[in-house]
Amino acid sequence: MKVKDPVCGMVIESATAAAHGTYGGQTVYFCSVACQASYDKTHRRSA
Repeated sequence: MKVKDPVCGMVIESATAAAHGTYGGQTVYFCSVACQASYDKTHRRSA
């Protein structure tokens, strides 16, 4: 499934995303660990 990295806007495949996390009950996918780290600074992860 194609998804959009919320930090840089790159369209990536969820199955091969470099990183992902759960935020507010939603899984968010990232093109890189750096994009995830940037997102983490302003968003709280869900358990």
